[in-house]
Amino acid sequence: MNSYILPQGQAAQLADRLAPRLADGLARGMLLLQSFGHAMRMPSPGVPEATAQLLRLAESYEATQPSYASDLRAAASMADRNGFSAD
Repeated sequence: MNSYILPQGQAAQLADRLAPRLADGLARGMLLLQSFGHAMRMPSPGVPEATAQLLRLAESYEATQPSYASDLRAAASMADRNGFSAD
């Protein structure tokens, strides 16, 4: 095994130059991991919100596309009955 030994002064200079960059890189990495963790913990819409959205859409389409509106109402009732969740 070959090893290269830096003279004491050069090793200290190298460490002084690299330490701030390494610390900055580690800090950025930790912030990135925290942001991913926060995004993963955010709750997705639950059944009542999804059902309410489907019913609002059904109301808005009732005048122009009644069959689509009835499909939306059926989906809302199935989601409510089955306890469907987007999680």
